[in-house]
Amino acid sequence: MNLLKHSNVMNNMLVFIVSASLFLSCSGKTGNSTMSDGALLIKGKLTNSSGEMIWLQDASSPKPINIDSTKLNESGEFEFHTKLLSKGFYNIFLNQGNFATLILDSKEKVTISGDAKNLGYTYKAEGSPDTKLFMDFNSWAMGYYGKLNIIKQKQDSIQSVFQFFTNQNKDPRKADSLSRLLEPNFNKLSEQIILLRKDADEYASNFINKNPESFADMAVLSLFSDKEASFSYFEKVSVSMKKKYPDEKNLKPFYDYVDKMKRLSVGSPAPEIKLNNPEGKEIALSSLRGKIVLIDFWASWCGPCRKENPNVKKIYAQYHPKGFEVYSVSLDDNKEAWMKAIADDGLVWNHVSELKKWQSAVVPLYEIKGIPMTVLLDKDGKIIAKNLRGDQLAAKVAELLK
Repeated sequence: MNLLKHSNVMNNMLVFIVSASLFLSCSGKTGNSTMSDGALLIKGKLTNSSGEMIWLQDASSPKPINIDSTKLNESGEFEFHTKLLSKGFYNIFLNQGNFATLILDSKEKVTISGDAKNLGYTYKAEGSPDTKLFMDFNSWAMGYYGKLNIIKQKQDSIQSVFQFFTNQNKDPRKADSLSRLLEPNFNKLSEQIILLRKDADEYASNFINKNPESFADMAVLSLFSDKEASFSYFEKVSVSMKKKYPDEKNLKPFYDYVDKMKRLSVGSPAPEIKLNNPEGKEIALSSLRGKIVLIDFWASWCGPCRKENPNVKKIYAQYHPKGFEVYSVSLDDNKEAWMKAIADDGLVWNHVSELKKWQSAVVPLYEIKGIPMTVLLDKDGKIIAKNLRGDQLAAKVAELLK
């Protein structure tokens, strides 16, 4: 990896239940109940306590919601007896950064122990099988993310040295020499990240195969480095959970998320597009069945799109006679600019647009977050790959048209 072109390869990652919040949402207001059947009972005893307030929070949304509270007694004991409307992630919360996360429902009787000064790293829970699985995952994940962050810090240090040197010395030859000197160490760290991510993928797949009906899967799924390539595991959890929890409101966002993934997953039929070309003639994506088709989402105002156009032109010229087509969908809102870009770049294939920029119906239909974006289809109109460019795209098209 050339340090002259390097940007960070890994964002800071949170453990605990941030990933679960992507899939779960608060299903409604929960609250205290009387001592009756069907209520969650939590009994706890914490060491190093000093009469602090403690809260039970619904953590199934990005901002946890307090649903019950009490005060630790002089022995560090507390108790919650609360009716929960939905099974999901809940916190036993003392203060910011000091909480324990559990997976709970109203059928459980749970006992909690731990250190009141460091609850998140010391708590133990009995009586909740899903919480036990989540704790096992969380223990593994803290070590995993810890290793990743150490490697990232080392990479950042190398990058800082290089950046400081180039800021002080404007000689590009010396900068290039330093880059070649530092690059092997940097690349070695990148290889370690790749190996760690493979370990995470293996851990996640094994965990889900053993526990396909556990709420803990909501967090474990976040380990997969390539969500689309791992779609089968998302689908497996969704199918299993729907059988076990067909009416669980807290899981509906997850089911919806997987349904969206499936609609655009590899092997699924590409959603139909019917838009007009610059001459006002409607061209349906389905009209190109029988050929290998590249759907190319772009715009005249998009610099990276325009830079990629020569690569697409080269591939089109080479493989169009063998059955390759391009279906370019523009996110322009100015017809003249769109047509000028087509002419200036010499793009001789199918072009369509609603001329509504980001308000185009194709944006939510194909979950477009940025452009350029490509979707490659087989002869039956099914998705083969996404976001292939340059040599990768050429190699895939060549493989399909052997």
